[in-house]
Amino acid sequence: METIAYLPGYLSPPSGFRMLAERLEGYAHVELERRPTPAAQLEAWAAELPEGAHLVASFEAGLAAVRLAGAKRARSLTWFSPYARADAALKARVRALAWALDAGGLEGFARVARPLLFGSLMLERGEELIAAWREGLEPDGLAAWARSLGELGDERRWLRTLQQLPVMSVVGAEDAFAPMRYAHEVTEWVPELKGILVTLDGAGHFSFWENPREATSVARGFIERYREFLEGPAEWQVEEEEEAPPPLRFDPEAPR
Repeated sequence: METIAYLPGYLSPPSGFRMLAERLEGYAHVELERRPTPAAQLEAWAAELPEGAHLVASFEAGLAAVRLAGAKRARSLTWFSPYARADAALKARVRALAWALDAGGLEGFARVARPLLFGSLMLERGEELIAAWREGLEPDGLAAWARSLGELGDERRWLRTLQQLPVMSVVGAEDAFAPMRYAHEVTEWVPELKGILVTLDGAGHFSFWENPREATSVARGFIERYREFLEGPAEWQVEEEEEAPPPLRFDPEAPR
C-alpha cells in the first residue's frame, strides 16, 4: 500500500488534513506535526518523513517538502497554496499580520487574517470553522512564523532539483494572501513540464479545508496518475490542439 504523507503549514487548522485523508481511501496516511518556521519544519521532518511517499503540503511547508523529496524518494508532491519566495507584496501582508498580533493579540490577528486567508464561502457560512481555527492559534508560534516569512528569500532554485518529481500546485481562486501568481511561479520552475496548476473556486488560502470535495477529487486524480508525468510532459500542458479538454477534472460525485 502506498503512503501519503501530510506536511502542514503553520497556519493550518487544528484538524490539519483530516478531511482530505478521510476521503483518500486505499492509502496509508501519515500527518507530521506542524512547526512554526520553514527551518524548524526542515529539521524535524528530515527524520520523520517516510520514504517513497506521496507528499501533500500546505503553504510554506511545501518548501521543506521540496528540499526533502529527493532524499526521501518521494513519488509526487501536491502543494496547496504554494509560494517559493517572499516578495515585497507577501512581506507586506505578513507585516500587517504581525502588527495585528502585536496590537491586538490573537483576536487582532484573526480579524486582519480573515479577508486574507478565507474565501467568500467560508466567510459567509463558516463562522464556526473560523472560530475553531482561531482557537488553535498560539501567539509565540505566530510571531515566529511571521518573522521567518519576513526573512524568507527566493527558494525557487530548489524546485530545479525535482528532476523526477511531478508537482501539482492547488490554489484557491480567492486566495488573497498568496494569490495565483505564486502558484504559477512554482509550476514554471518545476523541470521538464512535470508541474500542473489547479484552482478551486470559492476557496481562499485554506482551499483543502474550505473546499474538501474538489480538493479530494484533484488530489486523488493526480496521485493515481503521477506515473504519467514520469513518462513525459503532462498531456494537458501540450498545446497541440487548442480545444482539447484537460483529462484531469473535478469529480462532482466525490464524497463530502
